[in-house]
Amino acid sequence: MGRLETFTLGKRAEILAYLARKPYDNVFVSWLIATGQAARGEVLVWRDASEAIAGVCYYGVQIVPFADDRSGIDAFAERARKFRGARMIVGPRENIERFWPRVRETMETPTAIRTSQPVYALASRSAVMRIAGATGDAARATRDELDEIVPHSAAMIAGELGGDPSRASHEFRARTGRIIDAHWMWRYRVDGRLAFICNVGSVTPLTAQLQGVWTPPEMRGQGHAARGLAAIARALLDEYPTLCLYVNDFNTNAIALYERVGFTRVGEFQTILFG
Repeated sequence: MGRLETFTLGKRAEILAYLARKPYDNVFVSWLIATGQAARGEVLVWRDASEAIAGVCYYGVQIVPFADDRSGIDAFAERARKFRGARMIVGPRENIERFWPRVRETMETPTAIRTSQPVYALASRSAVMRIAGATGDAARATRDELDEIVPHSAAMIAGELGGDPSRASHEFRARTGRIIDAHWMWRYRVDGRLAFICNVGSVTPLTAQLQGVWTPPEMRGQGHAARGLAAIARALLDEYPTLCLYVNDFNTNAIALYERVGFTRVGEFQTILFG
């Protein structure tokens, strides 16, 4: 037997220590809890029969269940049947494959199911591969570059989730601006031309998760993405001990890019997308 427990600040250190056992699986929820942003949603903890933490689930715009045993996932799913407003369910594939059938009838019809999303990590600066060819300029993006970066970021999201990238909303532009202001947006230029972008999505003391990886179509096929990502990764690994990301299994070009730069596979996610 086990039991559910509502998150409290007094238990934060214990919960973060539990999540840190699987840093690449739990980077997003760990970041939410550590920064206080989890308060925008709800966090439940699963304790096993010994009263040890055996699972954590975040309920918000994303539902992110993680547990060591089936009982924890089942308990999280029972709570999710009463939850409304999630735009996605995401987490380790084995967790989602048990969670989703238990909540499917109470959720909207998914717009997409990403069955397999390999998780990749880069363990150290020395693991970054040297990519031959002329190098460009890798740096954090600035506000002066916002107008150029917004349509590319919108195109990247449209390619993943659908929609018209030319109709990026005011809120999307503002959110991109906030990422730049947080110094989390990176760009790589070749002869002054934008050749590659990506951004940090969440961080913990153990890793930083990358997202928003994009190469302008006119700059593809020239090795710019590999050289850009490698240069950005080296810079980030001066600040964070490791890097991680996840990718759809059908995006073979992206997988080839990550492996060429030096990322290695460390896990697998699954995502259910709504609306």
